[in-house]
Amino acid sequence: MQELEGIEVLEGADRLQRLPLFSALSYDETNELAALVRHESRRGGEVIVEENSLGSALYVVVAGKVRVDRTGPDGTDTLGLLGEGELFGEMALIEDLLTSARVVADGDVELLCIPRRPFELLLAKSDRLALKVYRAFCRQLSERLRKANELLALRPGVISPLT
Repeated sequence: MQELEGIEVLEGADRLQRLPLFSALSYDETNELAALVRHESRRGGEVIVEENSLGSALYVVVAGKVRVDRTGPDGTDTLGLLGEGELFGEMALIEDLLTSARVVADGDVELLCIPRRPFELLLAKSDRLALKVYRAFCRQLSERLRKANELLALRPGVISPLT
């Protein structure tokens, strides 16, 4: 069966539009972003992002799960599992710091990948798009910080940094 040309961009745009991170984008903006998307398949156990490496892309889990691990003084700790519709690596798109965790395929996984350099070039062409995307990143980070604060508040003897 012959695949229709451009169908992957439309599928990528649909998936991106459903993500809170990109839901404020217009149809045209979403299509521009979707044109950058690559589809990737990874096998169980395969490392997608290595801890302490320079991040190179944002990933969206389409199917399957990924495990987020961090190396500590007592070995490797699993920070969590991410499933369909969840994303990781977004900080690689906005900062030049090393990654803070390792992300591993927890079984076979299908991903959408937005590489850093083409993403930067797209945002450089449109201040309006850049503003929308960076605002969404701020909301995402604020939500993660709030959740981390809630978890810290539940630990006995730990004073929350945000109180």
